[in-house]
Amino acid sequence: MSRNHQISQENIDPFDVTPFPFQLSKFLIFLALLPFSFPFIFLGTFGGLIVTFFYRGLSLPNKDRAARILSWLFKVGTRVKIELKDHNQSRKDHSRLYVSPHICMAEVNLLMISLGHIRIITAEFSRTIPIFKHFVEALDPIYVARGKNKKNAPSAFELLKKSIEETEYRHMIFPEGTYTNGKTLIQFKTGAFALGVPVTPVVFHYPNYVPFWNRQESNIFTQFYRLMAQVYTPIIVEILPTYTPSEEERTDPKLYAENVRTLMAKATNRPLSDKSLQDSPNYKKDVQSNR
Repeated sequence: MSRNHQISQENIDPFDVTPFPFQLSKFLIFLALLPFSFPFIFLGTFGGLIVTFFYRGLSLPNKDRAARILSWLFKVGTRVKIELKDHNQSRKDHSRLYVSPHICMAEVNLLMISLGHIRIITAEFSRTIPIFKHFVEALDPIYVARGKNKKNAPSAFELLKKSIEETEYRHMIFPEGTYTNGKTLIQFKTGAFALGVPVTPVVFHYPNYVPFWNRQESNIFTQFYRLMAQVYTPIIVEILPTYTPSEEERTDPKLYAENVRTLMAKATNRPLSDKSLQDSPNYKKDVQSNR
């Protein structure tokens, strides 16, 4: 039985991109503040690329330190202002499995500033993003295959289960399976919940600019310009109380996933959506390229 009252579902497009027309004022902001941002971006990018060569071999405490430093350089360089709200009494109350809706690819960095190293579950597409792919690879992620690549690949559930059992890493999974614009919560996939372990929900709030990436609409360089054309970007990182599943939820991953989704919808005031990963333009693009 669901622990939460159902939230009415609304017909809102979770993949719609807010128009971002060229504005001279935004372009001038980009040019004026780039000299300030460049040193931090340079250190974070090229210093980070050097770190990636030996990052995997570091102990977990040293990975935590390196992840915090590199993520901090990213934050300063991109002029992101973070407000952290943790509803747990201490970080010891966190699960080693964090779940979150996914709006932009920087969200793991935002969480690592506070927590340190996190192993992510990410789509194979991330292997193709210029420069960024090296940082993803250093985190020793669990890749999720799509299209024809999915046939012979082990499931994310199998890899995640093995990692949680055999390592001390924190893990982060985006159960929607794709980016959305944050206007609604689309259906959750059940892989993270099939483990039957507690999860710590995390919600990212974007009060002003929402850096949603629809890859049919723009590329990574356009996304970078849009972010850097802001004087600064406020982001609230909200860590909700760790959710421990009931016995019924442990045996019913779909119920478990839906209850957590409803909980997160209440925390964000976002309506639930009938849309799913298969409706995402990013997913369709990945499948089409891997036929």
